Amino acid sequence: MQSTEHHPTGSGSLASPLSSNGHHAGSPQMKNVAHETRFTRHGTPPPVSIFGPGIQRRPSISFEDGNLAVLAGKSYFLVHRGFLSRQSEYLAELSRNPYSRPTTTLEGRPVLHLSDSPDDISLLLHSMYDGLSSLMSHESNVRIASILLRLSARYGIEHLFNDTLAILYKIWPTTLTHWTRRERQLPKINSEAAQAISLPHPITIVNLAREVDAPELIPAAFYELCRLLPSVVTTGYTDPFDLKCHRLTASDLVLLLQGREAASRFFSTFIVNELENRRASEICFNRRQQSPSQRRLCTGAFQLITFELLQDVNGLVTGRTADPLFAMQEVLKLQADPGTPDARNVFRACDACRQELVESVHAARNKFWDSLPEWFGVEVASWG
Repeated sequence: MQSTEHHPTGSGSLASPLSSNGHHAGSPQMKNVAHETRFTRHGTPPPVSIFGPGIQRRPSISFEDGNLAVLAGKSYFLVHRGFLSRQSEYLAELSRNPYSRPTTTLEGRPVLHLSDSPDDISLLLHSMYDGLSSLMSHESNVRIASILLRLSARYGIEHLFNDTLAILYKIWPTTLTHWTRRERQLPKINSEAAQAISLPHPITIVNLAREVDAPELIPAAFYELCRLLPSVVTTGYTDPFDLKCHRLTASDLVLLLQGREAASRFFSTFIVNELENRRASEICFNRRQQSPSQRRLCTGAFQLITFELLQDVNGLVTGRTADPLFAMQEVLKLQADPGTPDARNVFRACDACRQELVESVHAARNKFWDSLPEWFGVEVASWG
């Protein structure tokens, strides 16, 4: 079955029955979801159909043999209670009383009333019946994955939670290798192309990660926020899909600014120690030349690279106000360019100096990435 609904809006809030590793933290307690469904009590009247002109069935995810009506807003879906119960113990518990002692019906089926938007519930049911791949037009369509992560955490659908989390890890990864690959594949931050693939804003990812207890997403999202001006981050982000303004909590904003400062100090130290005062290798080819200008080619290259990186990190070249990982990657690119016989690459050192510099840059980038959780005050079980 193919889905006909797309891009839903936000959803309600209900305590997640998943722990941080995606497993059930315990049996759902009905008192936590009393507002989500209706109960039959002694002396209540027989079931009453609430079908009316204002309530419509969603045909794309309704089955004639369904024995449960899931109501969300003004839309309902005819589904199979046994199938939902197999997917989620939490949904099994939610539907137990409405199914066994219904107080209201839709088309003769007992009603399970959920507070999430109809579009969100449609996405959830499509992913459960047809699989997650049926909703993904391409790997970068992570807006849907973000919505499904929240819903799967809320309703305790463990396999869907893990599958959608894996999709989000491709955009906000835990390893430097995957971050470097991500940077090559994704368009520039805030570009029209990024909006075209529905890439969620990092503020929404931080808030989502806090909500569903997925801290592994936070350091990369925080680092992406470091590339924006602090004033832009504090203003927040207005989602064009639902016009909702998303902001970091006060505590997360403090953590972000502290991490941004730590990253800046690290990069400043890297420039001073590895570039500005860098000496040529003991086996440098150029330092053995007779011409004084030839002997200074490698140290001169280090000075030119220093100036180039300072421009990058201040946003003069890329427009990013703080992106040390990108700036250090540029050093590797400058060294990899052999130039031409007519136009020598003035940033390129001799073979010996270049090898030592590349090793230093790789070591610095790895140390920088490994330090992100600590700088941002996030505890991550598996990082780097």
